[in-house]
Amino acid sequence: MSESDTPHRPDPDPTATLPRPGRPEQVPLNALRVFVEAARWGSFKRTGQHLGLTQSGVSRHVATLEAWLGQPLFRRSGAGLSLTDAGRLYFDTVQDAMATIELTSQQLRSRTTGPSVLQVRTSLPSLAMAVLIPALSRFQQAHQVSVELTTSLAMPQADDTFDVLVTRDLNLGHAEQWHLAHEELVAVATPEQQRRWQHRPMQAWPLLVARSRPDVLAQWARQQGTGAGALQIQAGFDHYFLAIAAALSGAGVLVAPSFLVASHLHQGLLAELPLERVRGEGSYLAFIHPRSTQPDPARAFCRWIKAELAASPAA
Repeated sequence: MSESDTPHRPDPDPTATLPRPGRPEQVPLNALRVFVEAARWGSFKRTGQHLGLTQSGVSRHVATLEAWLGQPLFRRSGAGLSLTDAGRLYFDTVQDAMATIELTSQQLRSRTTGPSVLQVRTSLPSLAMAVLIPALSRFQQAHQVSVELTTSLAMPQADDTFDVLVTRDLNLGHAEQWHLAHEELVAVATPEQQRRWQHRPMQAWPLLVARSRPDVLAQWARQQGTGAGALQIQAGFDHYFLAIAAALSGAGVLVAPSFLVASHLHQGLLAELPLERVRGEGSYLAFIHPRSTQPDPARAFCRWIKAELAASPAA
């Protein structure tokens, strides 16, 4: 790394630059950022060009940090610039943190200076993975609105910031509400498992369950004319997206809302067991936050997700 335009100076004496005992000092964050950039570029001159500083200004910032740390971070010579062992260790430690700060700051800034961003929150992580995320690009292209999707099972608080809440079990009171779809329950397995169990009574099926929705299996069993206690539970999983992965591996039969397994049925990765689908007691809802600054894009999103669920291959 060439540094021919940097005059040689000896490394500072570590003992002469240690902070004074009894006088705690703040980390010189400006100098820290300059150090990270200098380590990335390998040149004080190029670092200065990147940050809008003079070469001597970069050198002063680095010297400030070295003085605060009490040891040199760079070896300087007329032929080049390189990190000391301490400088390499320090750079490896702080560079990821600095990159995270920069990226997070850019994302936050883009919400006010960049294109419109619709904040969508859902209490249904499995629906988000199976339906929302795979189709988001179509909504974004059609409406020229970026979407940030977050999941939370907690009831929204007064100071939470989002535009749309997609849920099955939460309620925003007097907020504008959209009914998206009723729930339909279906028993599925891999085609091989389906052939194996389709002529056996359901009481013998090795069933997989999602502990986040214990009501589903009970509703399905009751409408199939049997009690849930007569069924054979093969394994349980915290959420449906985990139970679906298990079903895809051939671990057993899964009773699930049809929307969550629609794409897998359409692709032939899962097959339905020969029983009538039953209507569940749950409904999918969307609420528009009363303080949303984007009510029109929020309504467009609700209209879009309702259409997506209606057009689902398993609907």
